[in-house]
Amino acid sequence: MSEQVKNIVTNLVSLIAVFVLAAIFDIQVLKEYGWFAGLFHGAWAPAYWIMSWFSDAVIVKAPLHTTAYGVWWWIGLIGGVFQWISIIFSLIFNVKSLKS
Repeated sequence: MSEQVKNIVTNLVSLIAVFVLAAIFDIQVLKEYGWFAGLFHGAWAPAYWIMSWFSDAVIVKAPLHTTAYGVWWWIGLIGGVFQWISIIFSLIFNVKSLKS
């Protein structure tokens, strides 16, 4: 198996893992969340956002949260978006290098 195929499989497994974790640890509307949950909810916000296209029950940010949750949600979101961008660019690069 070539290095490009290994990278493609690793990136796809990473994306699937993010969706699985976001589905397992969904945001409860009536629960108040603190800073630690904000970090993870922010990191998984891109997955929550995509999942919200298919279900009205999925929310991207908890309605009941502390101020620290909001701060750490944004920090997690920046990290999560960076992760998604790097995975997508890596997939594009590896698929293109497979063709040549």
